[in-house]
Amino acid sequence: MARTAILTREVLAGVPALVEQGLRKGDIAERLGCKESTLVVRCSIAGISLRGPKRLQLRPGVSLTLSRETIASLSARAAADGCSEVQLASDLLETIARDGLYDAVLDSAPLAPDTENFPARTYLQRAPVKRVR
Repeated sequence: MARTAILTREVLAGVPALVEQGLRKGDIAERLGCKESTLVVRCSIAGISLRGPKRLQLRPGVSLTLSRETIASLSARAAADGCSEVQLASDLLETIARDGLYDAVLDSAPLAPDTENFPARTYLQRAPVKRVR
């Protein structure tokens, strides 16, 4: 009785997307149901790099402090999305930086009406919310 191949061409074709999402070799192997060493060999043969995007490391001794509520919320959303809390936090920060969403996320700048692009739309002005640090 022959074993069913786990790492088919179709499955291997999806590995670069998993690497780009920030998953490490062990996480990818676990998700695909194979050993890490098998994944490394098969990707090497197929010419697929398992090196992820360069990661920015915080300075040694510097940590991010999050409230219990924030950690619980990140955990729940990460579980729903099928990723780790660290990956979700990284994706959020990447999106905020890429799309310039700092003011929108922090609610630190009043909304300015864009009457040129949306003339018939009514805009609500929000009062700035005081951030607690």
